[in-house]
Amino acid sequence: MRSIIGRTGGKTKIKKEIIKLIPKHKTFVEPFVGGGAVFFGREEPSEVEVVNDKDPDVYHIYKDTQEIGNELSNADFTSYRDKFERLKKQKSFKSKKERLYRNLYLSINSFRADRRSYNEHKHKGRKSKPGKNFRESDYQGRLKGVKIFRQDFDKVMKKFDAHDTFFYLDPPYSRAGDNKDYEFNFIDIDELNKLLRALKGKFLLSYDDTPKARKVFKGFKIRSIKTVYELGQGKKREVKELLISNY
Repeated sequence: MRSIIGRTGGKTKIKKEIIKLIPKHKTFVEPFVGGGAVFFGREEPSEVEVVNDKDPDVYHIYKDTQEIGNELSNADFTSYRDKFERLKKQKSFKSKKERLYRNLYLSINSFRADRRSYNEHKHKGRKSKPGKNFRESDYQGRLKGVKIFRQDFDKVMKKFDAHDTFFYLDPPYSRAGDNKDYEFNFIDIDELNKLLRALKGKFLLSYDDTPKARKVFKGFKIRSIKTVYELGQGKKREVKELLISNY
């Protein structure tokens, strides 16, 4: 199953490689779920599944989809600038359906799914209509029984940490402070390192390949992997990322 929404730095292009590295576990936890490329990309669900995101729109996309997602199976997500700008200003909702539609519409029709900048070229020349993926995928069914939170990542990790827990972490990277796509974009790498070293469970962390990251996470297993970032308007950039684990 594809990501529920796009996100800058999402793992769609390398999710297969990441999923191959996931060890046997009982509880699966994603403290920074975002679009959920790894979560949705696994063939079989885990016995216990937990996703978390501090972004209120992303949290509500998951929570509302879990509760009423299939009600939007026939929704029209065709791109219009005036509609996009109107929905962007909307802050109150009469129903979960209205809120979910707004958050999905903005995600589908914006640059890098940032829900801020209208992308008038995103679907130009494509036969598939915007929103087709959401309409044709049973995301509501897939999210049945999943525990969904909007909390600080460390609280969620401490709550579910156990010897049979696996954590996949894809936090904002060191350059995230310059990235306007993420409002909740500061993660202290040193504090994250302390938390990871104290875990009972296993973890796999995605992070950008920097000298500081290699120094801070020294002692863990560090793999390097190439991926491509979509920068909008057809522009791409190849980058190297780190996959860091305690197993």
